[in-house]
Amino acid sequence: MRASVSMSLIAAFLIVGIDLVNALEVPEVHYPTLARYAPTSEGFIPQGWKVETQSVGDLNGDGLSDYLLVLRQDDPANIIANDPDSLGVQRLDTNPRILAVVFARKRDGYELALENHDFIPRNETPTLDDPFGQADIVDGALQVSLHYWANAGSWYTDDATFIFRYRDNALRLVGYKDFTTKRNTGETWDLSVDFLAHEAKITLGNYSDDESENKTYRKSVPESPLPTIEELGSGWDFQPEEANLSWWGLGESEN
Repeated sequence: MRASVSMSLIAAFLIVGIDLVNALEVPEVHYPTLARYAPTSEGFIPQGWKVETQSVGDLNGDGLSDYLLVLRQDDPANIIANDPDSLGVQRLDTNPRILAVVFARKRDGYELALENHDFIPRNETPTLDDPFGQADIVDGALQVSLHYWANAGSWYTDDATFIFRYRDNALRLVGYKDFTTKRNTGETWDLSVDFLAHEAKITLGNYSDDESENKTYRKSVPESPLPTIEELGSGWDFQPEEANLSWWGLGESEN
């Protein structure tokens, strides 16, 4: 499991994966600086980049419609040919992404509130799926989902959703959901953490065993400062302590 067992599993796979694909040379990225202000959301799209997805909603509670933009570079040089004898896809799109949020101004136009180059990992390994899932504004919160699936080197698949709300002049992590499957055993782990309510829940199951029953555990979460999206770095580097089975007093064989 990417998070609930140990991030070291993923780190180990990435080392193996790099060896398997002969360490493809991924071009260096020179990120543009987005405009600070623009009359429309389109004004924040730099040359050579495109909007991959966008969502509209009030993120800062002022009653105005803000924009979430996932921008992706559109450079053919970032699409790399893989060795035909190597594992994984034959053409790997390594074009990076920028996660941007722009707030509507009361008079007119929009103001840049977030320009993040790190949270959505760049796709650099042919044996791994593109890590980006989706991004939306839902009920005044920013939700970003990341995906982990390997066609070699790991049995684990993972879908994590990060929930951010605008508090104290920053987008801060208030919720986290993680669903992980181990394909060779059928084991599943379904974790949710509400950092505002100080509650965590995990459900252990097994989709390959019709006779086994899911087991759900709940536990209080100690109060702690809410990290900003910038403080998290790459989304795949984030591992709350609630994601470790040892925090629950459980082991992987106990589901």
